[in-house]
Amino acid sequence: MRRFFDGPIVLSGAIASGDAVLAAQAAGADLAYIGTRFLATPEASVPERYKEEILRAAAADIVYTDLFSGVHGNYLKHSVVAAGFDPLNLPKSDPNKMNFGTAGGAEKKVWRDIWSAGQGVGQIDAVVPVAQVVAKLEAEYAAARRRLQMN
Repeated sequence: MRRFFDGPIVLSGAIASGDAVLAAQAAGADLAYIGTRFLATPEASVPERYKEEILRAAAADIVYTDLFSGVHGNYLKHSVVAAGFDPLNLPKSDPNKMNFGTAGGAEKKVWRDIWSAGQGVGQIDAVVPVAQVVAKLEAEYAAARRRLQMN
């Protein structure tokens, strides 16, 4: 990418450890974007059930589809099933029939009932405060640099 782009490059996807942050940098990224890991914190404004589903999920429990929002995204399989869908037989998305307003009468809504999460869920095993997540990321990152003799 550096051949044609000299701006900041951000890498995301399954990043939930300091090792993964270092790997993103090694791949040429300026920054690593971490999303799902921060959902399993007391500070996250998501339902407790959402946090519990993240803890019990593995990468195989992620469903990739554009059905719910019109844009491809990753969703927790258990929330897709709870919303009444078969994750193995999802209908094709029809952007002309999508209703993102509150007047549409849709009983199940993305973000409220159908929960997003990335493939890094398998690395998350506890709901801990953000400060603890950041401290662990920092320690893992430093340890990875030491292993690679990058002090």
